Amino acid sequence: MKVSHNELVTLCAKAYDSLKRECGEAENIANMVVDLEMAGMNGVALFLSALTSIEQEGDYPVASVVQDGETIIVDLSGASLLCHFPALIDVAVEQLIGNQHVQLHIRHCRNRWFGFSELLKLAGKGLSVRAQWANGESPEFVDCVHNAGYRYPEIYFDKPKQQWVSELQHHDLLIDIQLAPFDDTVFDGEPSISSDMQIAAEAKAWKKGINVDESHWQALKKYVARGLVENSERSLQGAGE
Repeated sequence: MKVSHNELVTLCAKAYDSLKRECGEAENIANMVVDLEMAGMNGVALFLSALTSIEQEGDYPVASVVQDGETIIVDLSGASLLCHFPALIDVAVEQLIGNQHVQLHIRHCRNRWFGFSELLKLAGKGLSVRAQWANGESPEFVDCVHNAGYRYPEIYFDKPKQQWVSELQHHDLLIDIQLAPFDDTVFDGEPSISSDMQIAAEAKAWKKGINVDESHWQALKKYVARGLVENSERSLQGAGE
């Protein structure tokens, strides 16, 4: 089924709101989902999978942030990146003041594809950013390189260029943010998902609407309906007080 950008953002925001969580802003999270979907990166399917696990995790701010010069190390203790990433990026960008480069190492996190939306924002602000992580399944390694001024990153699979990066734990995410662009010569071959492919997907979505699996749309509506029922029950309990 075809839906508009605004329709999808609104439904995703309401679905997240239904979880009644303190961490994470629903509208920001919805845009993180839709930015992925617009680029042809299955944002809605990833979001539905994330919602199931987010309900089971703790709802509290990041407890551990260690800063050492240009390096910031954060432990999310298994939490979803969706709920915390914008705030962590703010910390990293602030640390960039007076430096040419900052590295943000996020440990024990899930749903790392949702960092994609923040890459777009940083590149739009004139910063170059690179996100790298290892998976326990295919693709085994993901390298998103987004130089300033470009709409979308070049994404490489299974080709770590530094030996120590290939040894990243499966629940880690490594983000490099710098003022200078990354040198394209360090990458071998064509990207697995090129910037041009993402641009084409976005243009098609704006022109013809976003193609969403109807079962996914209905699943999101179930989350929204659950939140509405809970609100109605609370209203009835408070009636006459």
